[in-house]
Amino acid sequence: MSSSDIATGSSCSGSSLSGVEGGGAWVLLAAGGGGGRGSEGAALTAQPLGVAPFESGQYVRLLNRGRRLAGYGGYLFADESGKGVSIGGIREMVNTVWRVQVLETPGGAGADAYHVVLRGAYGRHLAASPRGGADGHIGYQVDQRPFDTMEDIRVMWRTIPVPGSGGDRDVVFLLNVNSSNGVIRALRANGKYRLWNTGVSLQPIDHTDARFSLMMEWEVQRPPYQLRNAARCLCFGQRRQGTGRIQVSVRVANHEGNYNDPREATFSLPGTGRSLIELERRFGCFNNDQPVSIFIRAGTHGQLFPLLTDLPSGLGNFKLVVFRAGTPGHDRLRFPDILAA
Repeated sequence: MSSSDIATGSSCSGSSLSGVEGGGAWVLLAAGGGGGRGSEGAALTAQPLGVAPFESGQYVRLLNRGRRLAGYGGYLFADESGKGVSIGGIREMVNTVWRVQVLETPGGAGADAYHVVLRGAYGRHLAASPRGGADGHIGYQVDQRPFDTMEDIRVMWRTIPVPGSGGDRDVVFLLNVNSSNGVIRALRANGKYRLWNTGVSLQPIDHTDARFSLMMEWEVQRPPYQLRNAARCLCFGQRRQGTGRIQVSVRVANHEGNYNDPREATFSLPGTGRSLIELERRFGCFNNDQPVSIFIRAGTHGQLFPLLTDLPSGLGNFKLVVFRAGTPGHDRLRFPDILAA
């Protein structure tokens, strides 16, 4: 899918909006100003939900503008449990990096057929939850979860660009849409006035009087790619013990980097086996004790993410793919340069 296939446009932050269904795609129509951002609201043309500015294969960070302008800062962060999502303030951690998959989903038409799937440091995907948010969080919970079926709307996201963001910054509202009932929920940070509240949640958008706030605005940053020798792989995070033993299923990519062979080796490892350094040492046996790069995935349709930190503490089963350094398949790998400015 090329960038020309991605729906683009602008919207109105802080406007009163009404939702209608047109041309097979959900469309938000500006119905007047006076929203959460004051006089910025102005009547605009109808804007379809799309996937801009995301493109498949990108690594991105999502900086919340509401918390940044409040002086707190903070990026969308894959929690070290492997289950939840929060706001993290340390930009250089791989937990703030997400990889983009733009896919065409069954039953859609035109721009409505395309959705964004975001997978994080543990291969799991940013997902909407039907559960109510924790105390102090507005709306519903947000999780990390596997991607098992193409009908799983929980991991599907759409965007509306935020107008007036200026310069070369891409700022979006990130929306989860239930196609069966038309319910739209916006990803938002919490803690505008309380620094300690780093929760992320989903706030329902009223079709007849929707109000977007700064806490729903996400600046899309793109750390550059880099080629990295496996022996110099950067590792962030604590050495996690977890509880009990863990089960690790491993596929070894062939010389060309293909890992579709269904045969897997399964290991039962102690809690210390969550350590990335320990995993690289253990799976070096697949490459004559030479360096390897390890990737992780979650779910039948889950794609790979480079494992650059220890395995999460809250999960017990993992699927890994090992690439052998020095092979053409390994040389084609791309890693996020998480230390780049």
